[in-house]
Amino acid sequence: MPLVGGKELLDRAERGGYAVAGFNVSNVELALGVIDAAEARRAPILLQFNPSNIEHFGGIEVAGATARALAQASDAPVAVHLDHGPDITLLRAACQTGFTSLMFDGSTTPIDRNIQDTRLAGALAIEYGVAIEAELGHVGGREPGVATSESVLTDPAAARRFVDETQVDSLAISVGTAHGLAGNVDVALVRELRAATRGLPLVLHGGSGVEPNALRDCVRAGVRKLNVSTEIHAAFTQAVAGASGSDPRPALRDARNAVAAAASLRIDALGSALRA
Repeated sequence: MPLVGGKELLDRAERGGYAVAGFNVSNVELALGVIDAAEARRAPILLQFNPSNIEHFGGIEVAGATARALAQASDAPVAVHLDHGPDITLLRAACQTGFTSLMFDGSTTPIDRNIQDTRLAGALAIEYGVAIEAELGHVGGREPGVATSESVLTDPAAARRFVDETQVDSLAISVGTAHGLAGNVDVALVRELRAATRGLPLVLHGGSGVEPNALRDCVRAGVRKLNVSTEIHAAFTQAVAGASGSDPRPALRDARNAVAAAASLRIDALGSALRA
């Protein structure tokens, strides 16, 4: 199946009332594992890279070329997404490398600055014909490659203003989750934000620690994309921890399978299985 656009996946999720998983990967086995899960569950996914992932891959060109090749060879719909892009320079490089979806993260700046910078990011996304996600409020916690501070919940009135003035394709919201294995979700706030943004697809970051039942409630409330990183990285690390011998490939195959199993659970909770 050909590489797909992020907006296409969000539009399908909106029509179908489910959410797509965005998996942040930092090596080839992680990428292969989440694609294995997508193919086995017949689900659309986003293959995601934050700045730390990109650095570990050897740069934006290597990450983009690898992701595009894997997506184009997959039987499942796969978009290639830049996560937590900090500036226009990296966003433009991602577009030039063939990413099909972007996130600009101005969430640690005052709202007026965030709106101004997000507009510039949105203009770039229009230029290249890709989707643009932004963040309002701030999802705290810890994740390599993501600028975080204390969590700040997203205010519905501010969200309405932000969306009206930026015209983003989706909005990452802060409703209690955190980057890393943690997260209690204020589902009532998700509903308020969905209404305030007039039905815009909402994105939940810090999805690794959210219980499946809470995820299902979030999807019903309007979340259309969930970011997952720590959970699949932990599965990978645990699988290779006891490796021995001089050939790493058996351990890497086990790690790939462990990643696929963890990713499949998130896909099922989001209702995106059998949606390819």
